Amino acid sequence: MVNNSLLEKINKLLALANSPNENEAALAAEKATELLTKYNLTIADLGPGEEEDVTTGTVETTSRYVAWKMLILAGIATANGCRAMRSKNNGNMTLIGMQTNITVSQRLYEYLTKAVERLAKRHKGKGRAFLHAFRVGCATRLRHRLEQRRKDMEEEGIAGNSESSPTPAIVVRSMFEKNDLAIEEYLINEGFKVKTQRAEQVSSEQGYFSGYKAGDRINLNQEQDTGKTIKQLREI
Repeated sequence: MVNNSLLEKINKLLALANSPNENEAALAAEKATELLTKYNLTIADLGPGEEEDVTTGTVETTSRYVAWKMLILAGIATANGCRAMRSKNNGNMTLIGMQTNITVSQRLYEYLTKAVERLAKRHKGKGRAFLHAFRVGCATRLRHRLEQRRKDMEEEGIAGNSESSPTPAIVVRSMFEKNDLAIEEYLINEGFKVKTQRAEQVSSEQGYFSGYKAGDRINLNQEQDTGKTIKQLREI
């Protein structure tokens, strides 16, 4: 069952970040990831009877492979203990994981893709190649930042605050490892066949690095108050 209280907190976090500074969208995603990790750890403490089962959720359906969108979905999925894939058969961009993690990831995906499009519009008129490369570059950086957030939690743990005590790194790593194993078991049991997508080629280096730089303008220290054929995401 989806935790509505958690989703309300996530929505408030995103609302706080909805400012003229579009890069706060990525910061909001990082904060939301930390909040979701704490939630998963709390549920684990309640025992197996309270844990959610692995399931799937469609995020978006596209007629072709859209590299920059898949990059963002990959980063969000990794940070939130899910797996992101796209079906070659029906074009569904899919998340596999616990239902609460999927729901939060879907909302973050919608938020961050809008942020990238908003950034890209500022470069309207520079040509299709530049804009495509810009989106890929920006999405790549956002993905790297989201994945780094998970690595930081696994290596450093989660700091405490007025509402919760610190969480040791070993506990965080154990939770993510448990999620990964559960997803792998689900894929095997459901008969998924996974293929790795080739790296995306861009024809505008200027556009790519401009987008990458745009995705990097994030103040990480800023605080908020608050039988199936599937293409697996590839590394850039």
